[in-house]
Amino acid sequence: MLKLLLRPVIFVTIVMSILVIGELLAIGRLTWRNHERIQTIETDIGKGRYLEETIFELLELQSQLALHRSNPDVAAEQINDIQDRLLDLLQTHNKSSEFASAVDLNTLQTKFAAASNGDAKALIDSVNMIRQVLDRQTNEEEKMLIGVEDDSQLELQLAVILPLLLFWIGHYFFRNNVLEPLDALRDLLSGLAEGVKQPIRRETADPILRDLFDRYNHLVDHLIELEQEHLHYTNRLEQQVRQTSHALLEQSQRLAKAERLAALTEMAASTAHELRNPLAIIQAALENLLCEASDPDLRQRIGLLHSEVQRLTNHLNDLLSSARHRNKIAQPTDVNAVVNDLITLFKYQATDNIQFTVQGKADSSLMLPEIEFRQALLNLLQNAVQAIGTRSGSVQVHITQDAQRLSVTVIDSGDGFGEAFLRQGIRPFVSLKENGSGLGLVMVQRFAKDLSGQLKLDNDAAGHGRVSLSIPLT
Repeated sequence: MLKLLLRPVIFVTIVMSILVIGELLAIGRLTWRNHERIQTIETDIGKGRYLEETIFELLELQSQLALHRSNPDVAAEQINDIQDRLLDLLQTHNKSSEFASAVDLNTLQTKFAAASNGDAKALIDSVNMIRQVLDRQTNEEEKMLIGVEDDSQLELQLAVILPLLLFWIGHYFFRNNVLEPLDALRDLLSGLAEGVKQPIRRETADPILRDLFDRYNHLVDHLIELEQEHLHYTNRLEQQVRQTSHALLEQSQRLAKAERLAALTEMAASTAHELRNPLAIIQAALENLLCEASDPDLRQRIGLLHSEVQRLTNHLNDLLSSARHRNKIAQPTDVNAVVNDLITLFKYQATDNIQFTVQGKADSSLMLPEIEFRQALLNLLQNAVQAIGTRSGSVQVHITQDAQRLSVTVIDSGDGFGEAFLRQGIRPFVSLKENGSGLGLVMVQRFAKDLSGQLKLDNDAAGHGRVSLSIPLT
């Protein structure tokens, strides 16, 4: 940047120095010329005064000569002396070239001599000659003064115009080669900071600015390429996330299906358990009847019945043995991470009109059966989303924890639970949804009971559904 600023400064300084030197030379030349003209004018003024003195001396001598000739008392020597002086004056004038204007003193002396003898025309001619000579002398002096005045005005113009010209050249150079390119670059950088990636099209003869513009254009091209790569990477990553979330949801649905089958198995086991007691009574009664009966055909029939009851009892025992589920294994579980993962999963699958919020926080590691806890929470969130349907709404998850208990409450903005449903409680195959299986809440309730917890259903003050899962931690 320093090099960028110094280069025009050096260039402008050199140009301005050359112009200043030129101006000083021109002004010096004009001053010297005026000085010579002033000396010439002084010389001409001196020559004009000498000319006037010569003319008047000529006239005076000629007048004295005419006056002495007419006076008989004047000696001839005085007349000869005046004639000698007049002759010397004319000879000196003829040999000299100091007069600025050409003067014919011989003719003037002849004319004035004739005028002294009474010739009026000669007198008028001599006066005209003197006037013409003095006018030419005055004209020459006026011409020189006008030349000096013109040169002085030119000096003044140079002294005023040249600094303005230097200022204009410097301003023009800085504006076109430094200020305007930097302003354009500043605007482009500001646009670049706001995301507008526009290359600079400005042409410049300055190699430093041209290199700067080339680097900026290279930067813009590189940013555009990076943005395209980032866009492609984001699209590819989003596609992978969607595929992964879809696979996770399918697995969750398969797990939910397995849970439903487990619930059916549990119900079947309960039914088998209930059937096994009366079958034991029937089996004991048949054994008594078999002991008391003496008819071989009746004993055979009772034996068949006893065998079938025994087979049915064995079958129920096998069913109970296979339906007996294993204890859930507790492991360190990050409840917050599980909640956030499930909400993220639902954000990818649910419509954008449902807003998910999480309030509260649990410890980072709680001893819980993570898979079953995740499945229970998945059922609660799925029920909340299905309660809202295609309408706009919200699902809130509140997490509270103390030393003895963890509570997770899910509140949706749906229509809430009906009074009959709340009064009858959770029952298998009873659902508020049109195509619901009625097993989701059953599985969650069974999970809570297995952990000595509690599942509570109610409506909040606004009438929206609220489900609270409470699990003891000790």
